Amino acid sequence: MTRTSVPFDETTIFKRFKNFFNCSQQIINANIKLFRETNQIPIVFLLSDDIQIRHVALKRWKFSLECFQSFDNKCQSNNNSLNILANSNPVFHVSNANDRILALRLGIFDSFLFSLCEQHIFSINSGFGRFAAFASLKLRNIYSFFHNEQPSCQNQSVPLATAGYHWSGI
Repeated sequence: MTRTSVPFDETTIFKRFKNFFNCSQQIINANIKLFRETNQIPIVFLLSDDIQIRHVALKRWKFSLECFQSFDNKCQSNNNSLNILANSNPVFHVSNANDRILALRLGIFDSFLFSLCEQHIFSINSGFGRFAAFASLKLRNIYSFFHNEQPSCQNQSVPLATAGYHWSGI
């Protein structure tokens, strides 16, 4: 079950999730000195059931292969752009997929990759990202809020215990 054939308004979709991208940019801006000193490129790993937001984000800020392969991190100098890494294909849900084993493996792999991230931003309405943040077993910053909420993500992460009280998805 995919929504790839359904037309959508990019502006409406982007506005619905804009606070998550703003939070990502605030975190990057707060750590820009560290990124420059360590010659790192900040990458936003986007997980979402919603293929439309992934398409909109990739259209605006796709992390290019050239950027990934550059040895001198030329992409690092653009502070106004997010480097989004996301799957452009529909999500395989175990409950809806013909190949349930593949769907489970892909879900576990996505969860593993997200658990490796330095910062975790996820919706209060979903448990998938929260589970990966908990599985990371590290005290990393967690930012959890609703779709239309306008939080500031500058030094306002929530503790793991607080995030655990939100919808668990289990």
